[in-house]
Amino acid sequence: MKGSKLIISILAVAVGVVIFLANSGEESPEEYIASIEKERKEKNEFMRSSSDSPFRGKEFTELKYFPADPSYKVMANVNQLEAKELVTLGTSDGKTQQYQKFAFVEFEIQGQRKKLTLLRQAGPGMQNVTFLAFADATSGESTYGGGRYLDVSVKNARQIVLDFNLAYNPYCEYNSSYSCPLPLKENVLDIAIEAGEKNY
Repeated sequence: MKGSKLIISILAVAVGVVIFLANSGEESPEEYIASIEKERKEKNEFMRSSSDSPFRGKEFTELKYFPADPSYKVMANVNQLEAKELVTLGTSDGKTQQYQKFAFVEFEIQGQRKKLTLLRQAGPGMQNVTFLAFADATSGESTYGGGRYLDVSVKNARQIVLDFNLAYNPYCEYNSSYSCPLPLKENVLDIAIEAGEKNY
């Protein structure tokens, strides 16, 4: 009997240690917000000083953002499409670019189920470059009217993280010499994504 109690006690301690280690490996909301703010400072420095900046030769102050909010970091289910339909996107300078519909992602945000289509640029060597442009109820108001972008890596994943705190403006927001694809109509969300980058 005493032996059984001892085994139960040891197991309880072991489970507690495992739970503690698992939780200690998770990023706290404070750590997450600090990491977003650090990344934003680094991007400001890039925009200010890099020869690859769209502001090169121009005056630059700093990019503007919504406050980092962990609720805008969501898990999304990935559904790859068998038929890779070709679509033509308009661009900020009136031209067009061709992409393939690669997959769509489904996720819950603000208590609603939403879906966005992922694209890959048509042409040799572009098969692994995933492109996600979206617009929402803030577009043309507090955020760039031509929509914003999110970098995503899919490969063969069934689930990915969509972090709208990392949503950013295409370079044509800052410099008209760039040609930026506009979002698909199906990627225009009817809710306000008050996360990520605002109008410059």
